[in-house]
Amino acid sequence: MTTSLKSEGAQSIARAALLLRTLSTFGSQGAALMQISMLTQLPKATVHRILSAMLDEHLVERPWGTRNYRLGPEVYALGMSVLDVFDVKTIAQPSFDRLAQTTGEAVYLGIRCGYDAVCLDKRQGHLPQNAEILQVNDRWPMGIGSFSLAILAYLPDEEIADIVAFNSLRSGADKAFSKITSGIQKTRKNGYALTKTRSSRGISGIAVPIFDRRGYPIASLCTVSTLDRMKGSYLSGLAAALNHEAQIMSAQYEMARTNPSQAETWRTAIKDPQTPRIAF
Repeated sequence: MTTSLKSEGAQSIARAALLLRTLSTFGSQGAALMQISMLTQLPKATVHRILSAMLDEHLVERPWGTRNYRLGPEVYALGMSVLDVFDVKTIAQPSFDRLAQTTGEAVYLGIRCGYDAVCLDKRQGHLPQNAEILQVNDRWPMGIGSFSLAILAYLPDEEIADIVAFNSLRSGADKAFSKITSGIQKTRKNGYALTKTRSSRGISGIAVPIFDRRGYPIASLCTVSTLDRMKGSYLSGLAAALNHEAQIMSAQYEMARTNPSQAETWRTAIKDPQTPRIAF
């Protein structure tokens, strides 16, 4: 969240990106100007000025009947234009099928979204559905849950510091965030993130990162089982299976990025003699 050392133009872009990431944590309900200012630690006047500019560009909108701000339709449209390049969910399907079949456990796919991790997909395992906490499209602060900790732990230290600071401020005095630093260290040492739910659910999650060619974590694969199963050789076997599929996904992800499939169909519609001419 530090922007003081950037040039004026770069600082404006960094602040706009910070506001977009902050708004993403609030989802469709949006957030009030005061909330955004408090979390970003930017003056209200600065936040209002940047949000007003992004309103004009439809990057941000104000839900009808409220004074809140939320991400706008242009953000969705921009994302759709590179769906074939970053479509981790489609890439993950074969790995999901293999892991679900060989382990019998619940399998999850997570990606980073600003200061959160989002559950993109899951396969139901042998656990009762009401025993599982994480569901598709759920957003959890980075570092909470193995699926997000596996991504957070392998980010650059400066990014980790920003994320932890933001989420600590956002959560108030929640004790969960006081343990994130030790969780990051354990994850880096073990090569996987492991979390346990010591409640009536009695479940445990193990997750590994999926890297791009630079070694930057772009997603995570996670399996969830009971506490009594998640130990010893069984735990080691799950970690090995997850890492194997994560490596396959990394290679497929890079292939999709270098060989995008999306075509400019409008060019064909105009130039192809077999296609009816479009009248203007």
